[in-house]
Amino acid sequence: MFGRRRRREAAAAEAASAAERRDLFAQLAQRPAHICPFLGLAYERTAYVEGASIEHRCYAFGDPAPLSSEQQTSVCQERGYGHCPRYLRGFLVTPTEELQALRNPRAATLPLPPLPSAALPAVSRPRRRRRRAILLFALLLLLLLAAGAGYLLLTRGNVAVVPTASPSPTASAVAASEVPSATTQSSPSPTTAASGSVLASPTPEPTPIAGDTFAFYEVSVGPGSFILFEVDASGDVDGQRRESFDDFSFARVEPVEDTDGEVYWLTVDGELSGLGYRYPDSGDFRVRAVFVSDDGSRRSAFLETDELTSVPEATPAP
Repeated sequence: MFGRRRRREAAAAEAASAAERRDLFAQLAQRPAHICPFLGLAYERTAYVEGASIEHRCYAFGDPAPLSSEQQTSVCQERGYGHCPRYLRGFLVTPTEELQALRNPRAATLPLPPLPSAALPAVSRPRRRRRRAILLFALLLLLLLAAGAGYLLLTRGNVAVVPTASPSPTASAVAASEVPSATTQSSPSPTTAASGSVLASPTPEPTPIAGDTFAFYEVSVGPGSFILFEVDASGDVDGQRRESFDDFSFARVEPVEDTDGEVYWLTVDGELSGLGYRYPDSGDFRVRAVFVSDDGSRRSAFLETDELTSVPEATPAP
């Protein structure tokens, strides 16, 4: 009898803790689109200040981590925060119901794609291999941070104006989703294919390899005007509207088939949640499958155009 009582008390405490975290993420969802949901103050998780502050902390995973002034202003308070390695790892370890609380009410009716489980090292792995993996991860993280800082310094002043918000993997990071989510980045000039069409990918990403985990689908568009379709949770199309982008834009999407068999790539976070892209009517958009490696780095591969007109039958693999 006492054992059952303790189990009931433990279950009640766990449910109360989960409710508190959902309330926390619901508060974070009220933030402006360019503020990372994992940014907080040392004495208040849901608070932040504009610009750099010695009180800022990163709550993506583990203990709250201090942040450099450059990181705070150029990453944590910019729309491109969804490419941050700490954000991607935080997205991986955040429960689905808490990510759901980050979405606006319209997108909350859409089901989240399954979140991949983090790859755990084998218990029997030799200590030397673990130490080597940790050193390689630290080196890769330093290289990513150095490359990101250089890019931001080169492109400062050319900030993208894109109507997207924090993610967030849909797994769609394990990108996410960035939750969260939809993410953007600016580029001094668009990349042009041999056919002359604009490709919405100003910076190429590494190709997925064996062992990488699928995170989410991501739509990519370049500067220009696009037709987006209003699709509800049941797949009915209520209308369409035109949206214009001043720079490259990325957002997490998931495929939805309407009652007529048409496939829409539905945006699942940000200000354009509930609006879908349909090939080829929406314009020159692309969709890629985003993967996350064991060390938290991101890799991706674009879908072929004939894959944009059908719902994938299985989860993508490297």
